[in-house]
Amino acid sequence: MITSGKAEPYALASGKSRTALFSWVNGAYARERRNSQSGEIQVKLKSFWRDLLMIGLPAFLLGAVGAVSAVAQTEPSVSKVEPPSWWANHTINPVRLLVRGRNLVEARVKANRPETVVSEVRVNREGTYLFLSLQISAAAKPGDYPLTVQTAAGRTTIPFRIESSLDVATNFRGVNADDVIYLIMTDRFSDGDPHNNSPGDAPAAANSRQNPRAFHGGDLRGVINHLSYLKELGVTAIWLTPWYDNWNGVNNCDRPWCPNTSYHGYGAIDYYAVEDHFGDLAVLRELVEKAHTLGLKVIQDQVANHISFHHPWVKEPPLADWLHGTVAHHQRERFENSVLLSPHANVESVRNTLDGWFSDDLPDLNQEEPEVARYEIQNALWWVGVTGIDGIRQDTIQYLPRTFIRQLSDALHRQYPKQWMVGEVFERDTAQTAFFIGGHTGWDGVDTKLDSDFDFPLWQVALDVFTNKKPVHALRDQLKYDALYPDPAKVTTLTNNHDTTRFMSLAGATLAGAMLHTAFMLSVRGIPQLYSGEEIAMQGKEDPDNRRDFPGGFPGDTHNAFTASGRTAEEQRMWQWTHDWIKLRGEQSALRDGRLIDLYYDNDAYAFARQDLSETVVVVINRASNEKQIRIPASAIALRDGSQLAPLNGGPSVGRIANGEIIVSVPASTAVAYKGTE
Repeated sequence: MITSGKAEPYALASGKSRTALFSWVNGAYARERRNSQSGEIQVKLKSFWRDLLMIGLPAFLLGAVGAVSAVAQTEPSVSKVEPPSWWANHTINPVRLLVRGRNLVEARVKANRPETVVSEVRVNREGTYLFLSLQISAAAKPGDYPLTVQTAAGRTTIPFRIESSLDVATNFRGVNADDVIYLIMTDRFSDGDPHNNSPGDAPAAANSRQNPRAFHGGDLRGVINHLSYLKELGVTAIWLTPWYDNWNGVNNCDRPWCPNTSYHGYGAIDYYAVEDHFGDLAVLRELVEKAHTLGLKVIQDQVANHISFHHPWVKEPPLADWLHGTVAHHQRERFENSVLLSPHANVESVRNTLDGWFSDDLPDLNQEEPEVARYEIQNALWWVGVTGIDGIRQDTIQYLPRTFIRQLSDALHRQYPKQWMVGEVFERDTAQTAFFIGGHTGWDGVDTKLDSDFDFPLWQVALDVFTNKKPVHALRDQLKYDALYPDPAKVTTLTNNHDTTRFMSLAGATLAGAMLHTAFMLSVRGIPQLYSGEEIAMQGKEDPDNRRDFPGGFPGDTHNAFTASGRTAEEQRMWQWTHDWIKLRGEQSALRDGRLIDLYYDNDAYAFARQDLSETVVVVINRASNEKQIRIPASAIALRDGSQLAPLNGGPSVGRIANGEIIVSVPASTAVAYKGTE
């Protein structure tokens, strides 16, 4: 018998090449000749060839088949690269890539062009995700810079591009008190392209205007088609609800909110793709470019806190701690939000508020994992760089670690110094909203550097005042808490938004009240934000009723509120009022940047001045059902005897100031602005 072990041919055939097997055969044959006497050679050779045929050849054939199968199963593949592109001379360099694929265990990655260098390759345990850092030379020109990923079983390509940088003179301009923001829920504004209403993988039930929780057909093209309307109204910035790609299916359940879809955009399944109901990246870029041409800024709604249950990460997370928990084992958010403010909160309550899932279909991301934080920061920067947007609205920002908010803010400001981000801290407690805005250090030693957050406390008081639930002086009483903000001029005031009941559907609401509410928000300190439809006094109760389609934006609409001739008398009255106050704000620098000075307040009226170095504007709000006369000390706004307060928006004339006092008569249920003149 052959003296070499019989198992060796199997090992060679299953684990090595055909050449290795033949080498073994030749070696074994030589050993048998050396070890045998001349008379034994024939017998030994017969035994050798018999063993070879019985053991080696079948093993080789089986091994060859197995080897082919093994290669087919283990050859690496790449299905997603995030980000798919970047820029030379960027403040983030190297950029960290997240590559999704299969069979990536022990993968090696190399750059195919000298302008890029790969380092810090990391593969998850399952071989489904690969991280790498890519250094980009300052001399790199825009174009394709593919990378090669290789394992023992084969190789494949990681596609990657270096982008051209957009012109900073016309992009990334930021938002400030000179602006008036107009919130658009993209799906509910206008259907400009019916061809994208029913993507191929969307069931018919997902696309129905009869279901208030389904997709209705609004899209980016519809926004483009009505940019001139926004310009005519006078707003200067448009905030679009998230345009990330969301799931196209329908959630069915036995709860009142089913069946529902992700028409709202807050359940991303792909952070680097545009929702296919809305359009694509080319249309989005067209929208931003055309908006900028008209002098309109664009704000993207970003969602770093959570994703959709249908995101690939839910079943295959890149890392074990990528999410806070799993589908089977996670905390449900108890919304004990005040623990985020208190230095005395217990750790369990804080962790639940930061780590808990809003609902079982919105998995919570773990920004305390450095790879997650880096991914989300780069994602925010990629959208800014690839589209030219001017600002970001960060959804549910208080549920993100404050250190991460600071990291994100710093990264945005380093690359785009004018870039602006406003955070949603949906609280009616000024201490809580002030805690999250940047410009001061909290008890935890963190300055979030956040540019702005929404003034929900003032918004709530204004709703109560102008629906006759609180006295008018409650406005002044709330504004005294501006002492908690490092700079109250940077907060964002709002008339309403897509998460709140519309003004005209509140108990006690009147058109006159809606007009006073709008005038106040457009003249008080801060950056005003309107919600699409408020300018025509749209109605709408709680979600989803507050997200009705804008009239005239969809086929079959009975009237068209985009035109004066198509509006009802009430719609036109509200539209003109809103337009006129926006125009007044644009014309008077004090209404945008002036300090706010309380002049008079009681149960029915509130008078305040906005004063800068060049002018003084006095705003008087009279909620009473009769004309009201108020007296204002002229010294409070440094006006001398002989000066005048001239009405700016059709109010009654005011005589000269005498004896250090101004007497103002304001008609019932209105707001009037006056300008001080010598």
